[in-house]
Amino acid sequence: MADSSNGQPPGHGTSNNPMATDFPNPVFTLDDMPPEILALILECLVPQPPEIGDTHPVAYDQLASDEPWFDFTRRRRGLHSVCLVSRRFAEMARPLLYRIVALCDEPSMVLFLRTMCEKPRYAQWTRHLSCHLTLTSETVIRETRRALTKYLPSIKLVIESENLNNMARQMLAALKFGIQTNQRTPALPGLVDHYPQLVLLVILIFLTKLEVLLLQVPICDDDPEYDRFCEAVKRLFSTYNEPEITPFQNIHTLLLQGDPDLLEHFEAENCDCEIPEAWGAQPRQYASLYESFPNLTTLEVSADDGIWTNVEEERLSFLVGGRVPTPYLTNIRKIYLHNSLACPRNLHQILLNAPKLETLYMTSRPYEPTIETHHDNSTHADPEAFDFGLMRHAKKLRNLDISWVDVRGFECLIGPEGRLAALAQMERLETLCIQLAVLYGKPSTVAEIPLVDLLPPNLVELTLEDWWWQNADMVEVLPYWDVEDKVKHYQSHHSYRETALRTLTQFACDVRTRMSKLKKVVFLCKIPWTWVMEDAVPLEFHFEQLRLMFNTQDIDFQVNCDEVSEPQTREVIPGRC
Repeated sequence: MADSSNGQPPGHGTSNNPMATDFPNPVFTLDDMPPEILALILECLVPQPPEIGDTHPVAYDQLASDEPWFDFTRRRRGLHSVCLVSRRFAEMARPLLYRIVALCDEPSMVLFLRTMCEKPRYAQWTRHLSCHLTLTSETVIRETRRALTKYLPSIKLVIESENLNNMARQMLAALKFGIQTNQRTPALPGLVDHYPQLVLLVILIFLTKLEVLLLQVPICDDDPEYDRFCEAVKRLFSTYNEPEITPFQNIHTLLLQGDPDLLEHFEAENCDCEIPEAWGAQPRQYASLYESFPNLTTLEVSADDGIWTNVEEERLSFLVGGRVPTPYLTNIRKIYLHNSLACPRNLHQILLNAPKLETLYMTSRPYEPTIETHHDNSTHADPEAFDFGLMRHAKKLRNLDISWVDVRGFECLIGPEGRLAALAQMERLETLCIQLAVLYGKPSTVAEIPLVDLLPPNLVELTLEDWWWQNADMVEVLPYWDVEDKVKHYQSHHSYRETALRTLTQFACDVRTRMSKLKKVVFLCKIPWTWVMEDAVPLEFHFEQLRLMFNTQDIDFQVNCDEVSEPQTREVIPGRC
């Protein structure tokens, strides 16, 4: 009988006990984990969708670790590796692998088409598709033709739906016929120019659960717009009679990305191309897409040319003289413009064509105005001023965030006296981010009109950008300022700081008399050294008392400061243009 005088049960003695037995600890593997926990782990590998405006990715080994494409590629590689572990893991990881798809080169686009044809059930997993190719550029057309020549003969169509099968089969047959004809008669011009558009269209036919689509579009006349693609989408949408497989019906967000690589090339100091005065993406040319995506509510555009007039209206005015067409942004509720050339008059056109708009966001691209400037110092607004657009057409607008670098010379396109007077009457507006120049018109008005009287009464969040048009003169030289320049600028703005703080203090006292819903106020300093003197006066020094006053009103007050980028020396690459 084992000795149990030490209080331990039999079999759990010391190592010198011949009767003791060491039982190995159980070994747990990922296969032993509950599927719910595994699913959460794999979900962490799903990459964030590529951001609009990102340039074309380079090879993975050339990517820096802080670049968005590095993280995107690494996560997709991780999901692909998980698919190779076991059948169980593949069943869990493959839907995540196909949830977000980025087409970054021509072979990838054609191979993705082959996958959709041969394994159409994979298409039901894709929710976000981004195409980072300008489909009408000569290079993309040439490389797509090569990829089709290589991979198209091996594509086998496996589709259950008869309607979908016939449509895809017809398009694939057209692709094969064109490629074969081009091989026999390569001199025929333009025969396969629209094939990249057709490949993308066939892909979209399979992606019946797609929710977000990013299209890279041309920004100059050298590359035609996607007319063939838009016409085919419109025609296809009207032919389907099976609601469960009708394409495009789940797309709620469309992103039109002006070719970022060409944009970067145009903006390079060593570029000597013949660049037109106004250039950029032309979202007005894609009106038929907005109509063919019945649930589309969000439109996001980068590097647009600023022109938002109705193309149909221009056509009808020329042909029949003045008939007013239906607004082409009828169902759009959110519009985000990045790096835009839109002037205040163009935003009026957006409001005119988007009667249901709830959110309007715009950051501008610095440019020389191409419209006629006004030097008569008139206080009257232009008939197409943005202020009139807000007053007449922004009945449902709830969120407004707009900014320009410089509008000197055509302030009348903003509103009377160069400011948005209609804001005070916009009772639906809940969040507002606005420059002081757009709010007041000119600095002298700051001391004349109480801030609370200029703002919408039902605001919940307010961001005030400390920006005046004359600040644009400093944008290019700011990165080169030394300590002496910064100190001189700070000292010269003593009176300005006093006036601004007095205005904000009065606003903190009066805010609850008119704005009962306000919860947050942000003051954004665009020129840091207006408010900061390095190693002497921090930003918070000026606003501590103001913060306490807002807190007593249950309002969160924050003050932020923009960072000024370091000067960069550009390397001149001979022969790039």
